[in-house]
Amino acid sequence: MVNRKKWAIGYAVLCMLYFAVSVIIPHEKLEPRGLEGIGKPSLRLKTEALTEQTEWRFDYPADEQALGQISFYFTDNNQIFDGGRVRIQAYDKESQSLLAEEVYELTDLKTEAFWGVSFEEAPKGRELTLVITGEDVEKGPSVWLNTETETKGASFENGQALERNLIYNAVYKTKVHYIKNPLLTTLMLLLLGGMLYLVSGRKQEAPPKDKPGKRAGALRLKLLALYPKYRLWIGMGFLLFLVALLFFYVYDGQIRKAMNSTHRVVVMRDNNKLLPVTEETKELVQYYTTEEETLVGLGVRMDLAEGFVPEGTVFAQVRDTSSEELLCEAQIPASSLLDGQYMGLIFDRSQSGIKGHTYEVSLKFSEELWGSGLSLIVTPEGYYPENPLYIGEEESENRLSMNAHTYFNLFLKKYFFVMFLFFEAMSAGFYYLAFLRRCRIEKVFLFTILCLGVIYNFILVPYMTPDEKYHIDMSYRHSNTLLGISQIGENKCLKRADDTELDFTSEPSLTNYKNIYDGLFTMVQDDRLVEAEATANTEAPMILYLPAVLGMTLARLLHLGTVPMLLLARWCSLLFFACMVYLGMKKLPFGKMTLFLLAILPMNLQQCTSFSYDAVITGTILLYTCWCIALAYNDEPVKPKDILILGILGIIFIYGKSGIYLPMCLLAFLIPAWKLGGNRVRGICLAGLCTLPVLSFLNKNTVAVNYIATTTEATATVGSSTTAGYTIGYFLSQPLELVRILANTISDKTAFYLESLAGQKMGWVEIEISEVVPMLFLLLLILSVLKTREEPFYVKTWHKWWVSLICLMCTGIILAGMLLTWTPRDHISIEGVQGRYFIPFMLALSLTGRNSRLMYEKSIDRGLMYAGFIGQLLAVMYLIKAVLIL
Repeated sequence: MVNRKKWAIGYAVLCMLYFAVSVIIPHEKLEPRGLEGIGKPSLRLKTEALTEQTEWRFDYPADEQALGQISFYFTDNNQIFDGGRVRIQAYDKESQSLLAEEVYELTDLKTEAFWGVSFEEAPKGRELTLVITGEDVEKGPSVWLNTETETKGASFENGQALERNLIYNAVYKTKVHYIKNPLLTTLMLLLLGGMLYLVSGRKQEAPPKDKPGKRAGALRLKLLALYPKYRLWIGMGFLLFLVALLFFYVYDGQIRKAMNSTHRVVVMRDNNKLLPVTEETKELVQYYTTEEETLVGLGVRMDLAEGFVPEGTVFAQVRDTSSEELLCEAQIPASSLLDGQYMGLIFDRSQSGIKGHTYEVSLKFSEELWGSGLSLIVTPEGYYPENPLYIGEEESENRLSMNAHTYFNLFLKKYFFVMFLFFEAMSAGFYYLAFLRRCRIEKVFLFTILCLGVIYNFILVPYMTPDEKYHIDMSYRHSNTLLGISQIGENKCLKRADDTELDFTSEPSLTNYKNIYDGLFTMVQDDRLVEAEATANTEAPMILYLPAVLGMTLARLLHLGTVPMLLLARWCSLLFFACMVYLGMKKLPFGKMTLFLLAILPMNLQQCTSFSYDAVITGTILLYTCWCIALAYNDEPVKPKDILILGILGIIFIYGKSGIYLPMCLLAFLIPAWKLGGNRVRGICLAGLCTLPVLSFLNKNTVAVNYIATTTEATATVGSSTTAGYTIGYFLSQPLELVRILANTISDKTAFYLESLAGQKMGWVEIEISEVVPMLFLLLLILSVLKTREEPFYVKTWHKWWVSLICLMCTGIILAGMLLTWTPRDHISIEGVQGRYFIPFMLALSLTGRNSRLMYEKSIDRGLMYAGFIGQLLAVMYLIKAVLIL
């Protein structure tokens, strides 16, 4: 690389600048106050039930920081409400002016919930009075009281002071400065840059000449001759060893721990009522008639009072009354009990086919535990009459709160061992194609991304990517259309009976992996079409879901089960994206490695290996970009098929995401006039290529554009909620407010955009992987943009300005759309934008980074390819660790 020292110094200065800026700029943090020391087991005291005559008042002195909201912990008192409302109002205590008000329907209260008010203008340092009343309520919910800690404020019921405060959660917006994370990030960047500096630009030295006649020198020459022949095989061995080492690290630290856990189901629910352990309750016998087919243990929920001394022993037995077989006999020391947790009674051997069996759970407490503060949590009186509890010889009205351990998660060992073998085979294939056969980049890419798609399919399983439930329902509707099945309504869809029974969760859960493990090779058992609930039908065009729809339809024709149907449809989406990128990569005259790295970004792989139409939108835009670059910089003239392909691609990518990528059609202006047969023909062709997407945009998005343009302050809401949003008229009257919001967005969200572009928070933004992975990919993307000394420059200055303008227009449309449709009025920066929205135009933006000052002496594409593969290996390891956190 030219001028290594200057660029190394500049890189170091940028790292130091990053550290300084990261430390100096404060970060917004939401800080809850009022819940200190509160946990489920500490919920012992609550108010009387709310009625129409009840008024709870809470006087609260707000801190000087910005108070965003305050809420109270309601409980339904084990009632089912069919009407009534709770009104919560916040007043300024001094002026008695109303600051905020919320009304909640009691039918929405499910067991427990935090209900409160949010403030549009933070009441800093003011005395607040919050009033809670009931409407159309005879006997309503209660609010839990704080018996653990003394908190700020004073609570009153009908004017009488309460002994303890209401449990409340006051959320403040504070500013903090981080030092640890920026410091570690800077050190990693400096270390990585230092290694690159050491290995770059070194000239290969000739081997030293040996003195004639010396046997040692002759042997060394033979070894040097053999080394080039075997070093690549040694490199493959090292890669396979690295994969095995990292998988063993994850297995030893996370998979083994998850394997030893059990799948637990609460079978007798409590209401936090306690049965203290005393001399009268020293012997308990609880019966439980199982509804499960398999069982490996039972659990009893315990409560430890403050000041509990962990001395003594619990003697426990579990017996099957049908066979009188003793399944579990344990002496559990009191020191091993956890407050609010279930005391596990694991059987000596697992039970199967035992639905309807009755189990006897006997508990005896040693004398040290009598009156020690140890209690058992029990159910409300009269619940679960088929499962009696005996205290001594007398039957109790309560029942012990219990859960059932249905199976050990041993399947995870096979699940991830097969994944390890597959990754080893993929690593060997990647290394063989990239370094032994030295295949073209596009061939290596096609093999790599399709294999990575299989891995991602089994880690981020169906329903775990954003809005995938919506996309699955849309794909099912379109599959029904292909099969000649009519639609039945807005929120309903005809599905195979088997497809309605299997439940996946959107958050990581071992149950999801159990569903995949059990159903991977199944065939459909009940293919009757039944009416099922589905997300609203927005008439998204079939072209956006076509790959997934074809995969789902094929699976249904082959009578595959639910799991293989979902996995096949997701992989078909990735296959379409891979083919689009493969064709574009073949066409590109340069920048293939940038496209390679963009395509295998963890975030992009997550989206393209799902039912989301990101695979179609991103794939077509990248192919469109590649085609425009090839026509602009290759020596071949433009052919009619090129215009046809660009026109079709321009129409397709406008149909997704409300046409936010419309400016990408302007890339066609990079094509010179001589390739199109003169200025006149060029003008006509470019006008046509731009008009087609515009017409497509107007055809698809007229309603959305009209809604944004005509929305007033009275009708502006955020999404489907009732929260007030911004409008065009608001910013026309206050243009400086727009400047302020854009400045805040750039300041607050840039780091998040970069992280979410590469993929630091996966799934529904709750699966976090190490920051090392996105930083590595972002660095590799920057390095891939630079050209070699022998490579033609290609890109002209005005081309860079034009591409920058196009990318800026796309960014502006994305930000404007989220500002006007997703950002609440009181927010100071734009909400809802993620870095993945910028991936489609990143290849075009990379043209601006090509220059004649920073260049490589020789190509490092193979090294970047290898580093990208290692980055994906790290991403997979961190994903496995994240999804298996128990």
